Amino acid sequence: MTTFANFWLGLKQNAQAAPYLLIDCAGIEGGEARIPKSVFVELECLFTGDLADELADVGPYLGRLTTLSDEVGAVVKDLLDRQVALLVTLQDTVRPEDEVSFGQLHRHFRKFNVVYGPDGAPLFFRYYDPRVLPDVLGVLDEKQLKAFFGPIDNLAYAEQNGQIMSLRVQAGELATLG
Repeated sequence: MTTFANFWLGLKQNAQAAPYLLIDCAGIEGGEARIPKSVFVELECLFTGDLADELADVGPYLGRLTTLSDEVGAVVKDLLDRQVALLVTLQDTVRPEDEVSFGQLHRHFRKFNVVYGPDGAPLFFRYYDPRVLPDVLGVLDEKQLKAFFGPIDNLAYAEQNGQIMSLRVQAGELATLG
């Protein structure tokens, strides 16, 4: 396990671009209006149309952070500590044309909003809830993990004790790093 300060310092030293946050507004008192928008270059609900409007205060949001400054870090730490956010870093790319845009990552995550139960009925999949994601990912097979992670290198979340844990795919399996 690692502290947020060590995790954030590692990001500052190694990141080529500012990371993203997946935010679960259902855990934020006051909903969407209480998201600290000033720390994001881009921020958008993962629902669209009427659903985005109707579920704005309990829906999932994707935001790209402005910088890796200490001020932004304090906001990220608060959201992680409250267990309402996942920090997302992307795989390094060698060629600029391989870089993943905000829109591409937004579309990638949108694919997982709905899953189908054993009876074929559609169900909302709240994968962006950091309290349950590690358990959900732990039961996926290699193909499913690769599909879920796609361009993602790492998903970081805070445990109840405030320690930061990281999820990534290594050798086709889910690896939990602390």
